[in-house]
Amino acid sequence: MELYVVRHAQTDYNVKKIFQGHRDILLNETGMEQAKETATKFQNIPVDIIMVSPLQRAIQTAEYISKVTNVKMTIEKRLIERNMGNMEGKENRKDWNIKMMLDYNKNYSNENIEPIQTLFKRIYGFLDDITTIYNDKKIVLVTHGEVSIPIECYFNGMPKTLDYDHLEPLALKNCEVRKYKR
Repeated sequence: MELYVVRHAQTDYNVKKIFQGHRDILLNETGMEQAKETATKFQNIPVDIIMVSPLQRAIQTAEYISKVTNVKMTIEKRLIERNMGNMEGKENRKDWNIKMMLDYNKNYSNENIEPIQTLFKRIYGFLDDITTIYNDKKIVLVTHGEVSIPIECYFNGMPKTLDYDHLEPLALKNCEVRKYKR
């Protein structure tokens, strides 16, 4: 299996550093251009399947890839971004402790945020399913920054230290593409 993981293109929330989570935010103009450009990377790849998060920013990004590859996209609920609870739609505050949110061992759940271990379990379950079912396919996943962290860990192992400083750098940037083989 070849797996291409794409983070959605830029939104105004990304620019303003506002927590998106499950909020259904659209791409901005820069994001539309990023998505178009990223789609061209798939022109010569014989993609079999495109799976996408149910959030519009991911769907909009995937639509460009779908047009270039002529492959219909499928919504996959398990690819949805981490639920940021009461933090969604707001800028970071000191009392929320952003570093705690990405500490695997502390498994932060304040402000009704989806605990990181729950996120990992959801994504690992999804990856277990597709690596078994589609082991001979070329798959594109269009998803989110927080979701890209457990995907990276699934294929390349967990860092020795499971804190913010070691997990946060694993997240994809807007419209970044990572390839994995199994």
